[in-house]
Amino acid sequence: MTTISHLTCEYRTDPLGIDVLQPRLSWQMQSDRRSARQTAYQVLAAASEMSLDSRTGLLWDSGNVESDQSIHVPYSGPALASGQRVYWKVRVWDEVGGEAESPSAWWETGLLERTDWKAEWIGAPFWGGPRTSSPAPYLRKEFMLQKHFATARLYATAIGLYECHLNGVRVGEALLTPGWTDYFRHIQYQVYDVTELIHSGANAFGAILGDGWGVGHIAWLGRQHYADRPRFLAQIALTYADGSQEIIATDQSWKVAHGPLLESDMLMGESYDAQRELAGWSDPGYDDSAWWPVETFADSGAGLVATNGPAVKRQESLRPVALHNVPALRPRWVFRSGTEHGRLGPLARPGREGNDNHHPLRGSP
Repeated sequence: MTTISHLTCEYRTDPLGIDVLQPRLSWQMQSDRRSARQTAYQVLAAASEMSLDSRTGLLWDSGNVESDQSIHVPYSGPALASGQRVYWKVRVWDEVGGEAESPSAWWETGLLERTDWKAEWIGAPFWGGPRTSSPAPYLRKEFMLQKHFATARLYATAIGLYECHLNGVRVGEALLTPGWTDYFRHIQYQVYDVTELIHSGANAFGAILGDGWGVGHIAWLGRQHYADRPRFLAQIALTYADGSQEIIATDQSWKVAHGPLLESDMLMGESYDAQRELAGWSDPGYDDSAWWPVETFADSGAGLVATNGPAVKRQESLRPVALHNVPALRPRWVFRSGTEHGRLGPLARPGREGNDNHHPLRGSP
């Protein structure tokens, strides 16, 4: 028996945010017969699963291609639009004339043109200096939806690091987003399916920014190599059943405040003051009357490109193997984990009011 599995587009399974105009498709053939090999393939692509299954109104039919190629087969159908989902499958033939067909898979395009971005770069009206950091900005905006929508996609990036929240829920599991690039040349963005996090009526969209590589210490270059403060760019694309869209984007209507995260430097560490926590800050109905208006920034001209690799995610949780009190340092406690690692947190311990927590490194802002 021969089966087809492991369908990928640009090395990823059912990926969101593909901005390659002719993405490369790959698959694997398995057989219970020794030395079985592919001798031909046929790729089918459609705008819906129904069209794919019925083979009507296809975007692309490669036809029967005599080839053993099963990696990096370029999509060769008509040009795709931003945010378009494509369903695809492949049929293969082996050297004895047997054939097998894969289950369906899909990919969804990102924002293919700069003009597809309706958002503005925003940030806080406060910032640190070459030697001193500033508290991490907490950003928020509320919006109302009057009717039911079919899908919702969040496109987000930053100079620095960002962490998005919708209606009190953290979006996604990725850490250290958007990742380190040469922010002068190009900046990666991420795409999230947030359909289940938004609802009709009042909604709240929030983000926490960190210094990261864009603003914090980097190598021997000190701070503020790419920008003087973290900046955030994001938009939510809501698609309704009739095909119309609504965009909720970063602009001058957002608000900003300080929160408990006082320092967030990749090399110098993080300081967190729990007394400054903003309970419910990303929920609708939160009182932000004391928050400041954000500042908007001109586009730097750097290219915006979809992230092209797996996300950084939490891999394991560590428990400290030793605890040391250092009274000469205000006092402070040193937690020893017994290993070198790239993140410490969350930190749960009893303490008196006024104590602060300092982490040597935290993976998200």
